[in-house]
Amino acid sequence: MVFRTVSTALVAGFLAGLCLFVIQRSSTLPLILAAETYEKDATVEAPSDAFAKEPMRSIATLLGDVFVAMSFGLILTGIYAVTGRDGWLYGLLCGLLGFATFHLAPSMVVPPAVPGMEVAPLALRQIAWWVTAASAVIGFILLFNLTGLGKLAGVLFFILPTAIYRVLSVLPAPGTPSHSLALLDRAFVMRTLGGMFAFWVILGAISGCLFARAGRKPAPMGAVG
Repeated sequence: MVFRTVSTALVAGFLAGLCLFVIQRSSTLPLILAAETYEKDATVEAPSDAFAKEPMRSIATLLGDVFVAMSFGLILTGIYAVTGRDGWLYGLLCGLLGFATFHLAPSMVVPPAVPGMEVAPLALRQIAWWVTAASAVIGFILLFNLTGLGKLAGVLFFILPTAIYRVLSVLPAPGTPSHSLALLDRAFVMRTLGGMFAFWVILGAISGCLFARAGRKPAPMGAVG
């Protein structure tokens, strides 16, 4: 079971990571490159970073995408192993839950931003991300395992982080005085979420399918069909 869980996560993560890299290259990267021109105009020139230039930038992005995809794949295959359910459809549903937990819910509090945007300190944004993701996990657990008021409590866990960080202005939203940069940022948020949605659909479907195939016992030698 351990080998099945890990090997499926690695294969599915590798394939989904490659797909994510292609999606990012065609959708979000052009916006990042355009936004970097605003950042360079607004700041003093910084020392050159080897990983900010091609081909190192693409290599680092590809490796990062694959590593993250494999990590998320381990979460999905762990769910398959614990629940005893698998298949592409169940994997697809788990992928949608993963997207909602790790990207959709956090984006309500800590939306992705292009270079040049004025954002909150990194440590504060990271804490807010972890709080929101953990709250979403608890919310889904309550929604799927309780009834009545228990489900209402699950809904409250989805609302709570946004109420704390946005309504109470604990975490300021990204901003910029540049209208054109703001338009780039809005497009970047939508394309990022769209790309991550596609990534989770691919990862969930592939991992669920591979996990199910790996669990099928081969027919005995000499068996008559």
